[in-house]
Amino acid sequence: CSVPLFCSFDFGSVRTLSPSLAMDSSQEIAGQLPPLIAAQLDYLLNRSPVQIRVESIRKGDSTSRYADRFLLLVPCCLDYVKWDVVFNWEYPWLAPDIIFSADDENFQPLTLMGDHQVMPQNVWSILRDWSAKDASRLLCLIIELRNLYLQYQCKLVEEVDDPRVRFETGTISGLQGLEMCLITGVDKSQEVKFAVPLLMMDLSQLMRGYSSSGTHQPIIYLQVIFPVWRGKTSVPTAPQLKLFAPPSIKEVFDVEDVKLPVWPDGMCLAEYIPTLKDTLRRQVNDAYSSVTLRRNFIEALILQFGRPIEAEAMFCRRVSVLISSGAFVFLHFDTLGKPINRVYKEYPWSPRWDSTQMVQRIFDFVVEECNNFKKYCNDTLQHYR
Repeated sequence: CSVPLFCSFDFGSVRTLSPSLAMDSSQEIAGQLPPLIAAQLDYLLNRSPVQIRVESIRKGDSTSRYADRFLLLVPCCLDYVKWDVVFNWEYPWLAPDIIFSADDENFQPLTLMGDHQVMPQNVWSILRDWSAKDASRLLCLIIELRNLYLQYQCKLVEEVDDPRVRFETGTISGLQGLEMCLITGVDKSQEVKFAVPLLMMDLSQLMRGYSSSGTHQPIIYLQVIFPVWRGKTSVPTAPQLKLFAPPSIKEVFDVEDVKLPVWPDGMCLAEYIPTLKDTLRRQVNDAYSSVTLRRNFIEALILQFGRPIEAEAMFCRRVSVLISSGAFVFLHFDTLGKPINRVYKEYPWSPRWDSTQMVQRIFDFVVEECNNFKKYCNDTLQHYR
């Protein structure tokens, strides 16, 4: 007599999908804040078109019954700016105050703006017509303020006295979804950061049962950072380049594995971006094909080996089946009580075989290896005696 043979096919590590990140769950938020304020924050976290995080839910006064203020992390150029949102728990139907970072003291969204001194009507109307019964009001306010903040940062970048930065800004300013900002270091040095959208991926067409988190669209971005050389000719060196992608994309395509094209002398973003997009499209298509091939393999495996014990169905990276040969009906354990196992790194495989042929070859290989594995188990037991 002998043992059932447990076979596991592992195509790579499996990660867990990450939903929108927030410090508090809906239940925790509801318990800390007055109901009207909690509904506003819960709606914001679950319905925002961009990923906003919340931190530091707290009371304005230690004797207060409820917390009524919190910190929002609002995305900007693949980073976050922190804004304090301050309600009054005793009057939760009133609109909140928004306190911006000390670094953005010149950002005054409720003042006249632009060359023609236009009043930001959307923000004013939201505050004027504030209704706490409408849970979408806080989200609308933050999104409008974020839009104004991005315009404010764009204006700062356009005013930078650096010929190279001005040239780069002028050549890509028409890109849809482009974000830019000016960063000032503690030593007063400055950098201009661009967040360039490169490729949107629709994972729902690829993976059964997949749905994107909330309303966020998974996009691969290129972050570009240029140093600012005020009043001087900038040295034509390559900028800092880095790809960014949300966790939902990393399940299929990890941008950290992408080798960015070389930035030669005289290159500019307007020429570099199309080349990078073509590179990404090819590699993303290869990643899509890999998932499809793994799924086809697992489906063919089931027809030959029967129902699997376990299978990672979304990204098709792992499947385990239990097979038997002859009267193999019990498991072998070593003297420490651990099941005896063997990892096979060499087995029939060829990129020219289709899934059905691949599974048949593996099936024949496993049948032959059953006897070899039985001998291996017996030899192992003899070793421990």
